[in-house]
Order: sequence, then C-alpha cells, then structure tokens
Amino acid sequence: MITIKEPQLLYEKLVEGVNTARDCQRPIIVSLTTKVDHHDAISFFSACKRQFTTRSFWADPKRELILVGLGSAHTYQINGNDRFTWTGEQWEYSLRDAVIAVSDESIPATGPTLLGGFSFDPLKEKTSLWKAFPDAQLTLPSYMYTQYKGTSWLTSNIVVEANDNPTMLAEEIIQDHDELFQTHPSPKQRASSFIKEEINPQAWLKTVESATEEIKKHELEKVVLARELRVFSDEPFSAEATLMRLLDEQTASFVFAFENEGHCFIGASPERLVKQEKEHTLFTCLAGSIKRGMSDSEDRKLGKMLLQDDKNLHEHQLVVDMIKEVALTMCTNVKIPDGPTLFKSRHIQHLFTPITAKATEHSLLAIVEALHPTPALGGAPKLKGVEKIREIEELDRGWYAAPIGWLDYNRNGEFAAAIRSALLQGKEASLFAGVGLVADSNPLSEYDETLIKFKPMLSALGEEEND
Repeated sequence: MITIKEPQLLYEKLVEGVNTARDCQRPIIVSLTTKVDHHDAISFFSACKRQFTTRSFWADPKRELILVGLGSAHTYQINGNDRFTWTGEQWEYSLRDAVIAVSDESIPATGPTLLGGFSFDPLKEKTSLWKAFPDAQLTLPSYMYTQYKGTSWLTSNIVVEANDNPTMLAEEIIQDHDELFQTHPSPKQRASSFIKEEINPQAWLKTVESATEEIKKHELEKVVLARELRVFSDEPFSAEATLMRLLDEQTASFVFAFENEGHCFIGASPERLVKQEKEHTLFTCLAGSIKRGMSDSEDRKLGKMLLQDDKNLHEHQLVVDMIKEVALTMCTNVKIPDGPTLFKSRHIQHLFTPITAKATEHSLLAIVEALHPTPALGGAPKLKGVEKIREIEELDRGWYAAPIGWLDYNRNGEFAAAIRSALLQGKEASLFAGVGLVADSNPLSEYDETLIKFKPMLSALGEEEND
C-alpha cells in the first residue's frame, strides 16, 4: 500500500486545475508525480483489474524503463488516414495550460505520458477481430507506474472541469492509491492446454508465389506478407502470465501489452522504430533473418551465412535506405555504420543497423508517421507495398506490424514495430508473423520463417509445457 507523500500538494494542484478550467472554459489535465518505493511491475499491472478496463505495459530491451498504465484519464482515439497528425495536435492542445507537478524532470515517462498505438493500414477493410482497437489510440492513464534506472515513480493524472470539487477528487485519488500497490498472487505461468489452427496456409503460399512473380517483373522491389495462427485454450489466456514469460524469455526485445475491454494485444518486439530523449534520436534498421543454432558453433555459422546472404542483405539495405532518408529529412547529425551486425533473440537472429541523429523541430509522431511502414513491415516502394498488401493479404493486421509506444509531455518517447505479437481474446488468441518477399524468395522457405517467428508467442502462451 502507498499514499501520496504530499497530499496537500495534490489538493493544491487540483484547485489550480479547476481554476484554470474555469478561466480557459475547457477541461484541464492535472498530473502529479511522486517518487515511490520499488514495486513489482506485473503486480501493479494486476492492481484493481476489475476497476480498469484499459491497461498498458511497456518495457524497453535493457529493462531500464518499464511503464504500467491503469485506466484512462483521457483517451485520444480516431479512425482514418490523418490519425498521426490529429493525435499530435490534440495532445499539444491538451498540454496547453496543463497543471503538472514533477519533482525531477530528468526522468522520462513521468508527468503526462501517453501509451498506445496505431493500426497498420487505416484503409484496409476491417473485421471484427480488432473491434477493440481503433486506427489510433493513445491513452493518458489515470495512474502510471514508472521504473527508470533503479528509481520508481507514480504519476496520477486526472482531467478536471470548472465545476469539479477538488476535495472530493483528492479523496478519490488517495483511496485509489491505497489499492494500487497491494500484493497480488503470482498468475499461472501457462495455459493448461491449447490447440493451433493455421488460417488458410495453402492460400497464403499461393499469394507468396504470385507476389514474388510480380516482384520479378519489377512492379515493386519488396512486399511483406503476414499470416495468422489461431490458438484455442481450455481456459482464458492470462495477460499477466504471458508478460512474465515474455520478460523472462525475450530479454533483448521490447515487451508490451495494450488491453481494451478484455482484448489484449501483447508481444515482444525486437524492432525499434525511433527513440527520442530530449535532442537525441535513435533509429533501428532490422530486416533479414535466420534461425538460431542448436549449439554455439552452429549459431555462429548461421549468423555468418546471414551476413553474407545476398537476399537478406538486399532486404536489409532497403530498410536502411528508407530510414536514412527519413533521418536526413527530419533530423541533423545523422550517423550510420558502414554495415550491419547481428541482433540475436531467443529464437531468431536478424541483420541490425542502428542510426543516430539529433532531433529538430519535428515531433516524434511526425517522425513515426514518416517511418511507417518501413520496408521491413510493408514493402518498397512504400506506397506500392502498402497498396499491394491491402489488395492481396487476407489478414486484417489491425495493430500488428504498426507503431506502438509512448510519448511524454517533455518530447521524450519511443515507438517500436508491433511484431512477434498476439491478440488475446479470452480462451482464444491470434498470433501474427510476416516475411519480406523479394525476387528470389521461395514460398516454402518463407513459410518456414513464419513458423520461427510464431515461436516467441507460442512459448509465452505455454506451448513448451504442452508439447
């Protein structure tokens, strides 16, 4: 249990917020951050589960930053093609006159911070699969727990109006705090049993073959095709248990979960799109992959093969060229290594090239919009790739392969590509995997690659126990 260390400050900020709302004649964000004792992030994610229908979880690959958001003080959501611009403008407008009390502004992801994501293609025909996730949804949590480099912080957010009662609001927030940090029993680690159903694999193989033929005719350079694996369990999948497994197994990846009304999009992505901390900007180029070896020597041999494979090197260079163009257009002091290295996760290894730069006046969401989708997620050229996916891919990607992440009021933020992921829906789950097709792609080899890419989520859901 925890209480606000400075309840009088909370009350004063709520009074200031109500007065500002009255003066400005519009709702005002009040945000108060206080330092707290270290707490288990999964336990906080489980706190007041019945009370909050919206929950978010984010952990960076180094586990230097972990965020847990509960509830929604305000949600920015929209469908349509202008979602990045609209969300950015609404966020900037909301921050005007916001009442913010942050004791240490050097700590990112404290104070008003949004968590959420976007769909892959707002123009793609939608299905009921993603009914809980609009084309854009970024949430200002009611309560957010931040772990950053050994320190822990609790941010309380509320949107106040002119007629609100600061005393009653303060009492409600303090009462919530009494429940947030209660200890919860550890969730079950695995589903007891489940069966898998591949969605139209033969049709997918034929689509791969026809798309490859089009690439050979130089109609486009590359296209990424994804497919779905549906999993059925005899008991509901646990977001908490799945997160615990992902954190334990996918130690080099972002681990994320976004839950709306009982539907939870969850995964462990190795692919950063962009990170911004003050003026420092970091991009990641990740494309071209091969499995991990059963021994160190086999693993090194496979890695060497990947570094020398023309098909994968070409696929990787397409991503580097595109991200380089965005970086040069929207940033300064751009630095790019001479060639890729290997990025190794538990089940797969990739070609990897980091790009560093210095931020300019462009917002983080504007950069994300310019990047999405990279050739690693869509295709090349960009617009032709997305159009081709829209035309031939059976899958409704929803948030799969789209930008997910966070941004705070201080221009800090980070977005990743939502791959190696699953959509949990009670006793059912949809897993997603995609492959990049170029002229010399082989359908069966690409199919085998999707099987490798399904493994992280299958393991997190408990397949190893069931085998």
